[in-house]
Amino acid sequence: MLAPIVLGMTLNHFTPGFVKMMLPVTPVIGVASTCLLVGSAVAQVSESILKAGWKLQVPMLALHLAGGLAGYGIPAVLGFDQVSCRTMAIETAMKSSAFGFLLASLHLGQYEARVPSAVSVVWMALTGSVLAVTWRFIPVTDGSMVVQAAPT
Repeated sequence: MLAPIVLGMTLNHFTPGFVKMMLPVTPVIGVASTCLLVGSAVAQVSESILKAGWKLQVPMLALHLAGGLAGYGIPAVLGFDQVSCRTMAIETAMKSSAFGFLLASLHLGQYEARVPSAVSVVWMALTGSVLAVTWRFIPVTDGSMVVQAAPT
């Protein structure tokens, strides 16, 4: 889990020009990677997901919504600024269900053990993405300072 962070920090330190050149395409790489992870997990257990229906979808959505709400609300109550609260909300809403899917695939012999994580992967990606996109267009106001996202 630390490998991408260490790689990014190392590249940024030793090749800042390359990193600056890559910045415009990294969102596309991130979205494509997310789509591949989500698609792979769902495809492997699609029949079980369809059989489970809404009784599996609703709890998985609720899990990520609750994470996002707690990730925003608790820091807000503790006095953190809006940027920090929003960041923590996105991070807690997007806890990696793909990791749970991989662990279930590798260590739990039962095929069905992967199904909740596969569904969670979808809701994780949707919840975090919706939060990020929504907040990108809502200015952050902390005191007298207004921070607005830079246009793309």
